[in-house]
Amino acid sequence: MFKARRKKDGTVTVRLGAAEAELLLALPARLRAILTREDVTDRVIQRLFPPAYRDAKKESEYRGLLGRELLERKLESVDAFEKTLGNRTTQKGRVHLTIRPEEYDLWLGFINDMRLVLGTELDIQDDNWSNNFNPSHPQAQDMAIFHYLSWLEEELLRASGF
Repeated sequence: MFKARRKKDGTVTVRLGAAEAELLLALPARLRAILTREDVTDRVIQRLFPPAYRDAKKESEYRGLLGRELLERKLESVDAFEKTLGNRTTQKGRVHLTIRPEEYDLWLGFINDMRLVLGTELDIQDDNWSNNFNPSHPQAQDMAIFHYLSWLEEELLRASGF
């Protein structure tokens, strides 16, 4: 049901089903909760904020200078994604969204971050993420969301001409 189209003014219009919108609505709170955790040694947090330097001292200096800014940018993407979904309209059972040009990169950042979270939690490796889907697996829902977000990211890029 998902359809995205880029207009001449740079906005991307999105049409999706109500179930897809409900799924997407649940994701910002999930990512926000992860980003605001106290335990920054968590594997998921380390995946979202990979080290910039191998040297521990340089890495510590880097985190001291830019760590808060990196976190704020990720939280900004959560807010933009959530705001756009909050401004949705519904017509004939379809949900319509408008992603403004200044929100587009934030949307892609949010989707990518959610994919990183899910991929880390599911322990997805490059060679196994497309294995046959098993609906009875305990993490089947997260695997389905991971696949959906991968497809959604591709469709948004395609709609914008990338």
